[in-house]
Amino acid sequence: QKMIFRLMNEQKEEDEHKDWCDQALSKTDKSIEDKKDKIEELTAKIDDAGAQAESLLINMNEADNMVSKITAHMKEATEIREIGKKENAEAIKDAEDAQTALANAIAVLKDHYKESGEVPKESW
Repeated sequence: QKMIFRLMNEQKEEDEHKDWCDQALSKTDKSIEDKKDKIEELTAKIDDAGAQAESLLINMNEADNMVSKITAHMKEATEIREIGKKENAEAIKDAEDAQTALANAIAVLKDHYKESGEVPKESW
């Protein structure tokens, strides 16, 4: 009878150990599933971030191209303005020279006609 109690006790301990092992195995399986889900979620986030980074890189390259075009256009516009400025300066100088020449010619003509008597002399 002692032997029966010992065997029953061993059986009980084995059953408890098996229950503990089953619970631990269940926890481990659940943990593995949770971690797999988390890995899938993080992988999806990484893929999204990679796609977003690629999109931003494309946008950045397009913006760089646009800046290059704008810079070239600004340089061309500046060159055109410089040419226009030089042409305006030359036109102003020509106009001033012409104005001076006309004033001198009018003075010479007045003197000539005053001396010839065609235009009355002023009395002052």
